[in-house]
Amino acid sequence: MNIQHNLQATYKHLNVFPISGCSIAINHDLPEPQPLLLIPEGSKDGHGFYLPEGADGIVTLATGQRMLLACPGNTNGFNNTNIGLRTALATCDSGTTFYVNSVPYNFSKFACKSYPFNTARYSGDTCYDGTKRHIEIGFDVESDFYKLIDVCFDDVLYTTLYVKATIVSGILGNEAGLKRPNFTEDNFYPPGMSVDNLYTRNTQLLTISNILGLGPSGNNYINKTYFLTRGHHAAKADFIYGSQQNATFHFVNVSPQWQTFNGGNWDRLESSVRAYADKKKLDLVVYTGTYGVATLPNVTGIETELYLYVDSNNNKAIPVPKLFWKAVYDPKSQAGVVFVGINNPYVSNPQRDYLICNDVCSKISWVYWDQKNITKGYSYCCEVDDFRYTVKTLPQFPVSGLLTETENTNDSCSLRMGHYFTPIVLMAGILKFL
Repeated sequence: MNIQHNLQATYKHLNVFPISGCSIAINHDLPEPQPLLLIPEGSKDGHGFYLPEGADGIVTLATGQRMLLACPGNTNGFNNTNIGLRTALATCDSGTTFYVNSVPYNFSKFACKSYPFNTARYSGDTCYDGTKRHIEIGFDVESDFYKLIDVCFDDVLYTTLYVKATIVSGILGNEAGLKRPNFTEDNFYPPGMSVDNLYTRNTQLLTISNILGLGPSGNNYINKTYFLTRGHHAAKADFIYGSQQNATFHFVNVSPQWQTFNGGNWDRLESSVRAYADKKKLDLVVYTGTYGVATLPNVTGIETELYLYVDSNNNKAIPVPKLFWKAVYDPKSQAGVVFVGINNPYVSNPQRDYLICNDVCSKISWVYWDQKNITKGYSYCCEVDDFRYTVKTLPQFPVSGLLTETENTNDSCSLRMGHYFTPIVLMAGILKFL
């Protein structure tokens, strides 16, 4: 089976197609609601899913190769109960035909009753300094948990310090055009703290007006253009399948972010990281977090920290971050870089407390943004160790240098394989008889 998988990957890199086997186009062939497409006995994380290798969004299997289909959730399951209850082992025949229990089915028949249920839960571990709580987000499949996202959460201020996720090399083949689900609070916030309501424009107008000592009519900071939105840490589009994308809609995976920044340089940064992973054929480990608390002048002109929640005893929670940051890391080369953006469109001239490391963006040619635009989010790039000198929450990992526009070793490997395996028909023939 490993030989089959390797040969499938080889002819895909060489841009040829098998004379037998199965192919599933993620944006055309998935049934709705879709099941999880899992590798039997694969890793219990994002790599445990069958994934496309490029922007074509096509998943390929060799004839005879198996796929574990799953519809997690207590009330979920397959629409066709002859397939199974909540899981089924399907074997590739050809095209989009798979066998389950010796019965052939078109892949479109593997629909679930509802979208796979994703779970956010405390793992029992701690993070950062041992006082913060680790949350994992993923899918319960029988006795296994497929983890997609790690969250380091402060359950005193109810804020996320950082999130860890992986952007896979075939990310530009991800599923597009799906309806966004509602965000969920889960059980991570106290009763009476309606986080969804705190993010509404009217509520944040009242909350920030009270913090700054302004009447709502005197608060010119929150308006139709400038307001705080749910800023994703691990973005929806950072995942391949709609089922995975839905798992990003937990409030522990967002922090208050000014909309002009969210739709400006932050969006450009997220897109650039995905494009880099696709171009270089790299699986990138990405940490996304926050630092500090944003401020605005109060009624007397004193810079005052902003929060989305203030109770009757003036206890504050869900701080508005001063900075958002994203550390992008290639574990193979151990190269990394940290991108930092100022989360405040009212800072006209950023000074040293906003500029926490030396800007090395001149060495990073693969991010396309309006870097110094205040409204879109004034941003800069940092060496990992330089960034860590100030921001202690970034977990430790070995760093060899800066993640720049380096040679794509995978492409070179593909060229070498093309040289040695010119007779493609021979390879396909080998595959056919395995």
